[in-house]
Amino acid sequence: MLRLLATFLLLLIVAPIHAQPLNPVWIGRWQAGDNTLIVTSKNIINQGKICRWVNKAPTNFEGCIAHYAASVKKSEMLGLLTSMQTGIKEQASNMDAAARASATKTLQALKLQLDKLSDDTFRTIVTSDADYQGSGDCGAYYIMDKGVPYIVRQCESAGAEFALTVDPMQRATAPAALNAIDGRWHSPQWKYGYELKDGVGTATATNSAKFKVGDEIIYLSVKGKNTFEGEQIYQNGKFNPITVTLLPDGRLQFKGEKNISWTMTRQ
Repeated sequence: MLRLLATFLLLLIVAPIHAQPLNPVWIGRWQAGDNTLIVTSKNIINQGKICRWVNKAPTNFEGCIAHYAASVKKSEMLGLLTSMQTGIKEQASNMDAAARASATKTLQALKLQLDKLSDDTFRTIVTSDADYQGSGDCGAYYIMDKGVPYIVRQCESAGAEFALTVDPMQRATAPAALNAIDGRWHSPQWKYGYELKDGVGTATATNSAKFKVGDEIIYLSVKGKNTFEGEQIYQNGKFNPITVTLLPDGRLQFKGEKNISWTMTRQ
């Protein structure tokens, strides 16, 4: 019965889309629970992964990209809800009272969220990572309705109760710990630099033909007291995971894969 979910998700991924630039209404920092979405004019940072915006998804690509995918109608999501309700009814005889009550409450909350959406067709935004394409029956995408982004998750293997979730996102401010390291930073050793703002760094000096001044080359999130984690582009043009410590002398100490270490000095 829930095979419809997997088919619908596949259509979102493979449907041909004409080239479409990102609508500026998306730009900002958005939050829904533990999920943070950061949208700039050049990239979408989704679950800590920097995904470059492309107006049309290429057949072959490296790294992570973000783009518009197929449109979705409110009526289609309501149809999925109906399938989920049917699934719960079919399973009811094998559920105890607490499980039935929980499922009923979950689906009622989903219906309330869907009822708030406009009776419209929504363009979806997806991110695609060349190194990880997921389990096949689970995925997520974003839609925008009346200036509010929603994260929509679909996962057939999660069962009828959680096969579809729709959560609104709110504008958010960066944590104070990130604001504390805002500003221009430079590496005398590696001869490159960037300006950090709310955890996103824009190159001010380059040491590679793979990125240029003005490119967003680093993303950081707060890990602990004076510690951060995220991704940074290397000279080969690929983003790699990093951890960062704000040292007592004001420098930033970076550690990358294979025990690579370097410091950045505030300008």
